[in-house]
Amino acid sequence: MRQLSKRQKNYIKQWFNEAWTGAGSIYTIDQMPQDMQDILEAMNDHETLWQNSDRFIADLATEKIYGVKK
Repeated sequence: MRQLSKRQKNYIKQWFNEAWTGAGSIYTIDQMPQDMQDILEAMNDHETLWQNSDRFIADLATEKIYGVKK
């Protein structure tokens, strides 16, 4: 199983930090605009890209809400 690349994580993190407005505002990669999702996919497409992205977003949200780093 492949993982998100560092470049993909930075891309998601940048979008997340710009779009975050508080608890519950971002919870899935599906909230990212489609053109940005296409760019993310072009960086390193793999079969678990969307699940890995959702997990990464959940970790970012947990860190923002509770101050817990994973």
